[in-house]
Amino acid sequence: MMKKWQQLPKWFKDTMQIIVPMVILLILYDLLAPQFTHQPYSITTLIAFPFQVIIGFALVALYNYYKLKSLAKQQAQKAEAERIERVKKEQQKRQHAENSQRNQAVKQKRQ
Repeated sequence: MMKKWQQLPKWFKDTMQIIVPMVILLILYDLLAPQFTHQPYSITTLIAFPFQVIIGFALVALYNYYKLKSLAKQQAQKAEAERIERVKKEQQKRQHAENSQRNQAVKQKRQ
């Protein structure tokens, strides 16, 4: 069971970790609210419950999916920026070495 759980996409696992407690709280609210308000249970509550869960799951899943997608995009941009910076430093070192050699050659010709 845990092996299957680990194979699921991260956005789905994050969604389930949020939705399951939310559904439990919603069930408790739907069961306890009529007792505290001294009103009878409503059939509307029973009908609305599955839709609330499905809509909640869809919204949280979309949020988690796009959040992970944007994080991956940011990491890729950061890695690309680091690569470009590394290439620039290598070019600067190479240019510095070439300039040093050229300056030494000019000094030797002057002497």
